Amino acid sequence: MDETVKIGLVGCGFMGIRHLHGFKELHGRNLKNLELTAVCDMDEERVRHAADLAETHPGKRPAVYKDYAQMLNNEKNLDAVDIVVDPCFHHVLADQAFKADKHVIVEKPLGITVKACHRMVEASKKYSKTLAVAENYRRDPLNRLVKATLENGVIGRPYFVLQNLIEGGSRIIVTLWRHMKEKGGILVDMGVHYADLLQYFFGDVETVYGQQAVLEKVRKGIDIVGWPADVRPSNAGKNVVEEVKPTVEDTALAIMKFKNGILGHWLMSLAGHGEKLWQRTIFGSLGRIDAPLDRSGKPLRVSFDDGRVISGDEILETATVYTDNDVTFKIFPEGLAHYELPFQEADRRLIAIELHDFANAVINTRKPEVDGEDGLKAAALTYAICESACLGKPVNVSDVENGKISSY
Repeated sequence: MDETVKIGLVGCGFMGIRHLHGFKELHGRNLKNLELTAVCDMDEERVRHAADLAETHPGKRPAVYKDYAQMLNNEKNLDAVDIVVDPCFHHVLADQAFKADKHVIVEKPLGITVKACHRMVEASKKYSKTLAVAENYRRDPLNRLVKATLENGVIGRPYFVLQNLIEGGSRIIVTLWRHMKEKGGILVDMGVHYADLLQYFFGDVETVYGQQAVLEKVRKGIDIVGWPADVRPSNAGKNVVEEVKPTVEDTALAIMKFKNGILGHWLMSLAGHGEKLWQRTIFGSLGRIDAPLDRSGKPLRVSFDDGRVISGDEILETATVYTDNDVTFKIFPEGLAHYELPFQEADRRLIAIELHDFANAVINTRKPEVDGEDGLKAAALTYAICESACLGKPVNVSDVENGKISSY
């Protein structure tokens, strides 16, 4: 096919606008393997706002649609769609796209349930179309460096990992649906990031024993207002529900055993007050890796029994991370071992990398880095914690992945 993938952005809310800025990054750096041809959202104000931004950034105003089916029917030259809507609609919209002969990249989580993920994977195979998941955490240069450090044996044989995050307090986390079980919930929405990343580092998880709780019974005040105006949807803050009673857990604790024998401790709570707690620490037979918060740009720290500590550019000398043609070089020219960027700037660059990879996968008929199978595994691991907590006993992740366990 042509060297440029014509794509339609479906969903122009908070995350959709962030994707639009990812397109901007690609065009601004002359990485033009994607052309934003159309934008679609049921909210007319939001979709026109997105088109205005697209015209300002990539320089070409996309066609505007409120009706998804109409967009698929009218845009005959459209190669792909970028689905950025509530997770409960992912499988429905992806199915329509595949039937219309379009490739699909979809925001994480891949689907609202493991069953929905299977449906999407099967449909992509049936219609011989690319299915990619917009998973941005593993694209962070610092997480690439963690992976390379492990593969190069810098800390010897890894045997234990701590993945802990506590923050959030009682505020509404960005959007209301993240506190509704029927829409996926915050633990699934954020959990798949860490599920994907841990499996990227260490391979598949075999068993999980989890516990969950709803610690904040009422949430107030949406935290989206802190984002710059050009990132927020045009109608953010209008007709906002100021209070919500969550129907899904906000805290999860789990013990994991990977198939290769590595043990893991997972704690994620979006109900933490006071200072934020963050930890991603990996212990090996020769040393320890302390990884920075995703998108922070802070350097890795590797320590050894003899008191030696290496960090930043020193680690690049111990591990081969990138090939010479890796797009990360062009997206993060400031540095691959650490960078100083505002959060929103780092965020849009990572989105640009995932979009670029998807387009290359379509053009070259290859597997995208994070395909439907990877998205399915991340969802299954995240739901395995939920299933274990529901059943009150450890579960095999494979039983969740194949649908044998689905009580939650």
